[in-house]
Amino acid sequence: MLNIKRISKSFVLCLIFISLLISHSALSTQIDFTGGTATLTNGNIETTNNSDVFQNVTTYIESGFQFEFFFASIPNSFSSIVGDYYSVGNDVTHMHWDEGIFGQVSELKVSKVDGSTFDLGGFKITSNTATGGGPADGNELVSINTNKANSIFNLGSDDWGLNSGADPLISINPSNMFFDDISWLSFTNDVGSSAVSLGLDDFFFDEAGDPNGIDPTGIVNVPLPATTLLLLWGLILLMQRRK
Repeated sequence: MLNIKRISKSFVLCLIFISLLISHSALSTQIDFTGGTATLTNGNIETTNNSDVFQNVTTYIESGFQFEFFFASIPNSFSSIVGDYYSVGNDVTHMHWDEGIFGQVSELKVSKVDGSTFDLGGFKITSNTATGGGPADGNELVSINTNKANSIFNLGSDDWGLNSGADPLISINPSNMFFDDISWLSFTNDVGSSAVSLGLDDFFFDEAGDPNGIDPTGIVNVPLPATTLLLLWGLILLMQRRK
């Protein structure tokens, strides 16, 4: 016969576990590049609004996260862009690498304004192409890095423009140590890469990646929180019955 006191204790433990899950999910942040502030090289500060396009951006800040553009040489106005660049009513960030003929970006670095750590859940690629305004050639070797490792994987090629290519959603598994509790992540163009531009949208921080996305790292999925909770609850009851 089950001990009511022991079951009550188990129930309390499960409630604590649920509260921890809820508190973690409350910290999740999606960056869609709308409603944030873009600082330009001339010092002007602009707010994105799903309509305007801002060029020559040095830093973009939204919901406590900052996107910093680094340049190999003095940038032109076409190097770094935030806003409705594709004219479809959807704000993105778009940059042109120093290796191409359109810009001077050497790196895009993402971190929290307050310097605290975070997890990467995923993001969407809107362009990763060797052809300005055109299709990719398959040799676009753009890497993602974190403070834990360099060149973790290449993003994969994608034709220019939102909705004109595959626009792959990259989904990072919660168990991936390279993207867990990091202080920064960055994007760089590899030696020998044909990429001239990179467009990104919809970053997910401090939450699991979208199950419909692709995890290029090949990390095996961990149980979803609800499944984990049920397993934990069953384990606790089993342990109580054996006492």
